[in-house]
Formats: sequence, C-alpha cells, structure tokens
Amino acid sequence: MKRRVAILGTGVCGLAIALRLRELEPDASVVLYESEERVGGLARSLTLGDQVADLGPHRIHTELPDVRAFLNQIAGEEMVRVERQSRMWLRGRWIEYPPRPLEILRVLGPAAVARVMGSFGVEMAGRLLGGGKRRGPENFETVMTSAFGTALYRLIVLGYTRKVWKVDPRELHADIARVRVSAGGLDRIVKRVLVGEKEGEETALKKFLYIPGGVERLVEIMRERLGDGVRLETRRTVVDLAPLDDGRWSVETEGPRGGKRTEKFDRVYSTIPVTDLVDMLQRHRPDPAADRARSQMRFIANFLVAVLVDRPRVTENHWLYFPGRDTIFNRGYEPKNFSTSMGGEKQSLLVLEITCHHGDRIWNASDKVLVKKTLDGLERTGILSREAVRETLVHRIPHTYPVYDLGYRKRLAHVWRYLEEFPGLISVGRQGLFLHNNMDHSIHMGFRAADVSLREHPDAPERHFYHEVRRFQKFRIVD
Repeated sequence: MKRRVAILGTGVCGLAIALRLRELEPDASVVLYESEERVGGLARSLTLGDQVADLGPHRIHTELPDVRAFLNQIAGEEMVRVERQSRMWLRGRWIEYPPRPLEILRVLGPAAVARVMGSFGVEMAGRLLGGGKRRGPENFETVMTSAFGTALYRLIVLGYTRKVWKVDPRELHADIARVRVSAGGLDRIVKRVLVGEKEGEETALKKFLYIPGGVERLVEIMRERLGDGVRLETRRTVVDLAPLDDGRWSVETEGPRGGKRTEKFDRVYSTIPVTDLVDMLQRHRPDPAADRARSQMRFIANFLVAVLVDRPRVTENHWLYFPGRDTIFNRGYEPKNFSTSMGGEKQSLLVLEITCHHGDRIWNASDKVLVKKTLDGLERTGILSREAVRETLVHRIPHTYPVYDLGYRKRLAHVWRYLEEFPGLISVGRQGLFLHNNMDHSIHMGFRAADVSLREHPDAPERHFYHEVRRFQKFRIVD
C-alpha cells in the first residue's frame, strides 16, 4: 500500500519536504494543508496598485551547499545579483548601515568616536583581566556591550532592540545576539573595512541574489516541480491532530465555511507554530511540563504598512532602519530597489515594518491608526509627505520570529522531549522548531526532515531529528 503523508503548512520548508518526498518515495500519497488561500507562508507577496512587495524582503544568500545547489538548479537563470545599499536614521541624520567608524566620525563627530573607542577599550581590558570571560550574567545586553562597548551599544543597538522586541534587552537571551546580530563586534567591523572578509564568514552582506518578481516566484517554481503527485488543500486549517492506536495519525481540518474533514496518515510533518501543535497534542496525551512550557513561549507579530507613492523611486536604498522613538516603524524597504520587476515605472512602494506582541496596544490598533502613525513618521524623517501618498495597505503577520527570553532554552527542551515521544510526527521549520532562521535554513531543514525519516533513520527518525535540531540552533542570520 502507498504510504500516506500529510504536510501541515506550505511555506518553503513544507514545500521542500514535499519535493524531497517525491524524490525519495515517489509512490507516496502526499497531502499539503494550508490555512491561507495561497501557498508560501511568509514567502508570499502583497500587491498595491501595480507594485509588488515580499512580506519582508527575501534576499537569497546561503552558506549551505545543498540549498545553494538546489536554488541554482531551479532558479539559477532567473536570479539577479544586487549590490546592497542601506541607511539608518540616527538622531535626526542618515548614516550608512552597517555603520563604519569613518561614517560615525562624519555624522556624530570626533567626541562620539572617542566615547565609542574608549568604552570598547574598557570592555576589552575587562575581558583580558578576566581571562576572556564576560562580567556579570549573560544576556543580550552583556553580549552586545562586550562586542561593541557600552557607548556604541547605547547609540545604535539598545534603541533598535527595544523597539523590535518590545522588552528590556536584559530580558532577552544571549542567543539572539549570537544568531541575529551579524555585524560582529567593533573589532570585526574595523577589520572588515581594512582587509575585507572571506566568503562564508561575512558579517554583513555587500551583495546578494534576488529573484525578479519576488519570493513568490520561487514558491511558484517549487510548487510546479511537485507535479500532479501531490494534493494541495488550501484554506484548510488544521484544528486537531491525534495519534491513533494503529500507529497512524488522524488530521482534522476545517474550511472557511466551517466544514470539517478528517483523514488518516502514516506520517505527519508539521511546520505550523509549535505552540499550536503542542496544544492540539495535549488533548490526546497530556504532559503538564510540556503544556506549561508551550504556554510561556511567544512569537513576535509584525505589521506591514505598504505606502504607494507617485514617484519612480522614494530612496536608493534596499533597507532603512529606525532605532529611535520618533517613528512607530523599525525598518522599511523599497521592493523596486531589489528588482525593477517589482512594479511600474511611474510609482513606487515603500513598506514599513512594525512589531508588536499579541494583545498589546499596537496589536489592538486599527489600520487607520497604524497608517496615520506611519505617515507621521515618514514626514518627520523627511522621506516623503502625505501629498505624495496615493494608497496604503496594512498586512498583519501573527507569527514572525520566536521571542528568546531568558528561560526559552529550558522550555524548548521540554517541548522537544515531548515531541520525541510521538512516532510518525516531526515538527520542523522556523515556527515548528521555535528557531531564528532565514529562508535557506528552512529549505535545508525540510530536506533534512525527509532524509532522516525516509533514508537515514527510518526506524526511529524522531529521536535523530530532534538531536540534529541542536545544530539548527547555530544557524547564522547574515543581513
């Protein structure tokens, strides 16, 4: 009999699993469930006028050989090389980002540079006297002050971190600094300026690849390669997942009009938020420690405010960063600067990102309020005036990145141990593993989930896969 496989979620991780399954077990019957109308997860696009934008710009850069080979195979001829240009709005002025020492000198003056270098010297001396060890408890703030010095940390990093995560940086785990802050320390910034960097050791991207038409074009290519052997069920939300006595799984889904349907499968790969997955499993196999851990795990939410303007270009930059309190948004991007295929010539689109937590003041704000505050910030920074705006759109993303607070590792260990006890079920991907990672990492994890379960350890894949997750935690996000 054909093995029946369900994949929950159709982001690039879910699609990568399906592609590998088609390669390793072509006779398997595979069903993909997607709650949205279109496949892609966060690798989708929004449209306003004749302009298109990714849900967060998906530049292509990878240090993973299997993903590099895969992307070159399916989209190598389409990808274009882009030379990065980014700016940060800092204390009423624009500076190049990532900042260079000479840029800080030009904008902020010699006194500020002296403070930056002096505080970094103090940190270095403290490390030398302490045998290389940092002083005090380790958290995001202690790691970053050790890397950059207190002055530069307070100048650039502190405000941006508070604004993005909506918590005190001392309440964030040091892993966020290790995984997400790609610039390295001040010593590496100086070294990058003087001698450059080796491929694979970049601390900040100067060039990257991009797919004309946006990341949804990559999703289309992956979907096309699946062929007719995979059944795709969109607008079907998974409402229950139950282990059966015969070793199979029951997957219950609900459509947009309330119609429920239940199907049975031999194996399930889940890319939905692990908090939702564990919540469903608790109904059938309660575990107080895992349930308590799940209830304390949070994802940051993201609002995108797209602003259509009557200009061929708003800026020449790919990314704009806003660490100050004078704007509600923390980052912006102009899709047309990534590729001219993203819109017509007469207008352009500027997309601003606003982060929040579920249930907070921003989360509960209306679209009208978010648009007003966004336009206020754009005028305040001199980017554009309201008169140039023709249309706006607000797009809400409930789950973007997991929040690594000080206790997240212990909670995550409880959840992984709990999931290991379910034969035939693997949770994978950014949301499914509660990990910080980029699109290439998600593709790689999808490949690995299929390889471990079908080719390498078919008898006990769950234990082997969750052991490999420790390696996934070390992925670097290079911006």
